[in-house]
Amino acid sequence: MVPGVTARAEVDRYRSEVPPPSTDLDRLVAGIRERSEGAFSDLHRLLADDLLTYAYGMLRDRQAAEDAVQQAFLELARTADTFRGDGRSLRAWLYRAVRFNCLDELRRRRRRPERPTADPPDHPTIADTPDLGLDPELEAAMAELTERQRSIVILKHVLGFSGAEIAAILGTNRAAVYAAAARAERHLRRSLAPVESRNGPASERGEER
Repeated sequence: MVPGVTARAEVDRYRSEVPPPSTDLDRLVAGIRERSEGAFSDLHRLLADDLLTYAYGMLRDRQAAEDAVQQAFLELARTADTFRGDGRSLRAWLYRAVRFNCLDELRRRRRRPERPTADPPDHPTIADTPDLGLDPELEAAMAELTERQRSIVILKHVLGFSGAEIAAILGTNRAAVYAAAARAERHLRRSLAPVESRNGPASERGEER
């Protein structure tokens, strides 16, 4: 386990490992292909919160994360009748779409010059942002990871996806996922070592909160 992932993330991981059952998603696939409004509503209810958590972890901006998720559902609506696969494939498709939307937003940010504004932007309150269950020190260390490494850490340690599920989302194989995860976790442990030595293990701090 990565230092700094709190007990809440463990609860989220268990939640993501159990629901949504693949049978629930499988039942929705036919309705999605037929563009059933009810099927899309049920799919959104099952997956939107975790998709938003993933997008927020990548972008650190609530509005941009919501836009990435909304765009993914719109893309699915446009191409629904061509979808071929089961419930697991549908979930992986949505995560891939959200990831690509996040990558597009990150590229736009790199091209945009930083412009000071007269008025400070409205920052969402803690209650308005998805809770990743991570210590602030860990979130700062994660910002130093590559996009792919950050994706893997969020999918594995926050949302509880298996290596095979992450590989399907990233379009790679399990060996590549495990290798990238190991590199990311080594980097995070090195980055957090000074904090751990000063304050004690992050896991213990998480339990105290």
